Amino acid sequence: MVTEDADDLVLFEDVWIVRSTAQALLCRIGERDVWLPRGHISGRLWCAGDRGKLFIRRSVARERHLTDLIGAPPPLLSRPWPSSPPHLVRRRRQQGAE
Repeated sequence: MVTEDADDLVLFEDVWIVRSTAQALLCRIGERDVWLPRGHISGRLWCAGDRGKLFIRRSVARERHLTDLIGAPPPLLSRPWPSSPPHLVRRRRQQGAE
């Protein structure tokens, strides 16, 4: 039986969750968007719009080409993130109209 330990996880910082489903998260890591199964990740990122650190199982990170051959995460390129989430603006009602 193979056991998992902390050495099997790779830390990725500045991960942005683009989309989420019950089974997986679509994560933007550097310049790439990748689907990651929830069972192979650990962290406090759960739904679309969350941003922060994410631990990914090393084997999954390798399969998704997120790590080099040694297993260390590649340097992340700077990417301009939205400063705030989009919001809706209500139209003003015309006066006198009922």
